[in-house]
Amino acid sequence: MKSAPDLNSSYLGLALSSPLVASAGPMTRGVKTLVELEEAGVGAVVLPSLFEEDVDRDISALHAVLEQGTQAFVEAQTYLPELPAFEVGAERSLRLVEEAKSALAIPVIASVNGNTTGGWTRYATQLVDAGADALELNVYIVAADPSGAPGDVRSRYVDLVGAVRESVQVPLAVKIGPYFDSTAQMAVALDDAGADGLVFFNRFYQPDIDTETLEVAPTLDLSTESDLRLPLRWIAILYGRIGCSLAASGVSTPVRVW
Repeated sequence: MKSAPDLNSSYLGLALSSPLVASAGPMTRGVKTLVELEEAGVGAVVLPSLFEEDVDRDISALHAVLEQGTQAFVEAQTYLPELPAFEVGAERSLRLVEEAKSALAIPVIASVNGNTTGGWTRYATQLVDAGADALELNVYIVAADPSGAPGDVRSRYVDLVGAVRESVQVPLAVKIGPYFDSTAQMAVALDDAGADGLVFFNRFYQPDIDTETLEVAPTLDLSTESDLRLPLRWIAILYGRIGCSLAASGVSTPVRVW
């Protein structure tokens, strides 16, 4: 009788019982499914990203509602009742980290996407304080400015990783897109900046135009097996040539293989 294969692995310096990691998505946004994923054999989980822009939007919307009419009459300063605390913005993500850490034995990786350097470092620190074993920086920078210098985007990535690296001590994975003048050189630069792992690749949204209404139509297609060729190609090229972990993302199920 054949013995079960040894799937013990290492990612970002974390010891894993399996090289499969559940990526950020609907399957990782609730404790119940997180426990089911652990029981199914994943070695770690990545929680859905905390987006700085979502936090700012939620807080602005809440303040607009609570302050509506308060400048219309003098009495309006006191007639509004005291309301219970609201869970908006970062609180939901931080609570999920705490609950996941309490329920799981496998590593919990928090994901963050910021708009500003202060936002990246602030929310990265909060997620680590909530108990995250590692962070995944969900970087979504599209080089769409034709007037920018060739190295601008690379500098933004490197500066971002360096800033977060100075703010937290846990392992850092950086999820990047495939559109660089030199993916290999970018990988080396991020490794040198303090990344403990690189995730290939982030999928940029590609909206369509509805020709009937002439409006932008959000489109999100699930990945296919053929989409895995590009990340595997770059992992093969970089394997053994840089020091950080290499992860492949893009499988149409909520798992990551590397």
